[in-house]
Amino acid sequence: MSYPGPPYQQGRPANDSNTLSIVGIVLGAIAFLFCPPGFGIAGLICGLVAKSKQERLAGTAIGVSIAGIVIGMAIGYLFFRGMYGG
Repeated sequence: MSYPGPPYQQGRPANDSNTLSIVGIVLGAIAFLFCPPGFGIAGLICGLVAKSKQERLAGTAIGVSIAGIVIGMAIGYLFFRGMYGG
């Protein structure tokens, strides 16, 4: 007696690897203090590529990267404004 195979799944299955998502989260976290445009945009790109590969943590990577860009730029503005008196 044979058993039926697994049911057909439509679309691509979710990716078990979260490598790009983790790289995006780390780059977004670094963007809070160091070079927000560079690290934040790199983290955002990693998060978007991870989302296209359906990684589980892709949304977190995108969120952390956007927050890193926005908050990092605000911290930089306040720091240099206070440093040079404005």
